[in-house]
Amino acid sequence: MPLTELQAQQIALVRVLEQTRDNAGVWTASDAREATRAARELVGPKAPFEAFVARRAQWALDEIGRSKPAQAIRLHTVRAPFWAGLAVALGALLAGFATDYLAAQPHIDIVEWPLVLLIGWNLLVFAGVALGWLGRMLGRSGGSQGPLAAGLGRWWAAALLGLRSAGARPWAPEFKRAWAELSAPQQGARVRLFTHLSAVLFALGAMASLFARGISEEYRAGWKTTYAFVDGDLLHAIVSVVLAPGAWLLGMPIPDAQHIARLRMPQSPGEIAEPWIWLYCASVLVWVVLPRLGLLAANALARWRLGRAFPMPLASAYFTTLHAAWRDQRIGVVVVPFRYELSPGIRSRLATLLERVYGLSVDIAIEQPVIMGQDATDWKQALHREGHVAVVVLFNLAATAESDAHGVLLQQLRRSVERDTPIVPVVDMGGFPRTDTERWRQRCNQWRHILDKVGFKPLFLDLQQAGDEDQQALHDRLNHD
Repeated sequence: MPLTELQAQQIALVRVLEQTRDNAGVWTASDAREATRAARELVGPKAPFEAFVARRAQWALDEIGRSKPAQAIRLHTVRAPFWAGLAVALGALLAGFATDYLAAQPHIDIVEWPLVLLIGWNLLVFAGVALGWLGRMLGRSGGSQGPLAAGLGRWWAAALLGLRSAGARPWAPEFKRAWAELSAPQQGARVRLFTHLSAVLFALGAMASLFARGISEEYRAGWKTTYAFVDGDLLHAIVSVVLAPGAWLLGMPIPDAQHIARLRMPQSPGEIAEPWIWLYCASVLVWVVLPRLGLLAANALARWRLGRAFPMPLASAYFTTLHAAWRDQRIGVVVVPFRYELSPGIRSRLATLLERVYGLSVDIAIEQPVIMGQDATDWKQALHREGHVAVVVLFNLAATAESDAHGVLLQQLRRSVERDTPIVPVVDMGGFPRTDTERWRQRCNQWRHILDKVGFKPLFLDLQQAGDEDQQALHDRLNHD
């Protein structure tokens, strides 16, 4: 089921409320679980996952409006960028119309350099577009849409919430960042659409200017030069390329080199410029206007399709949790400390880190420490029959990593949980002194060496402080695994 742009906005907003550090109390874990239950009932068991996620987000925002009217979140329709883009395009039309008047030439040059440069610039743009398309086809180009599209995405997110309310909500900056990233392809299509429209109107304005002045003035065609190497042969070679599309389209011949040589001013008064005006306008039409119209139509179609089938990535850890709930499975993350007694502060910080990755719907179970002493199977008590979306095994950097203890535990867990369930060994660095940098580095390398033997990669976090870097590292790791 394709998601509309509005549904994607609602999903992204609810996701931010469930993952942000501070949502101002507008949404709680119990609210999230109730939203999941309600959405499952509303869409039914046979509905696609996308329908469930979209209905859940809509229900959540409606529930916030019902239960907390003062904190209600309403997504506004954004129209300003359309009118701004249209104003820029009309400005381009006027600028193009003014070019001939600004040049204030009493005649038309055989090589009309402003139009030649206009054609050359557009050909460079088309080459860049073709290279970018080829790079995407070969998989060698990233998905970046440029700074203008990124800035438009952030502004768009603020406008969705209302410009005044966006700054007053602590989660608003996170939503602006998230929506700018998600909507980058669509914003890029919008920017390119109005860019191509502006280019078309600029070229049409420049051509219209030539025709308009020709009505009230007698344009004559000729050429002047200071340099000896500029002659009829050189100018003929240039116009033979530049005006070839116009000559083909109109069926008009391009004057030969001898004819052009006779038009040198001031020795010659030149000739009536009407044929040259037609040739240049037809050539600009072929070189510039028609390709730009094709690109404009392609981007208009892309923007229309993205608005009705928004490419929402649903493979992250957050959506893994919701997918388990949609299938009526346990949506839990189990934390298995190994010979490590956790303080209440570490427990709280670790739970918060995991909630910001998986959302408020997740069930986080921090088990009692596993010893694997006289009872070598006590690790089994940490696992639940219902399954998990992830298993986090917690070690202490102050301990010495051992293959027959830490390695064996990881291997036993790998054999005991489903194959697609990520098992992440987290090594807490918080209690290890970093004054001796060399000893700290050696201890980290020793953990890497021991865990690498059993096919695991340790994630080093400081659970004493749990800063933004730790949050990002855990987020990247759980979404990668």
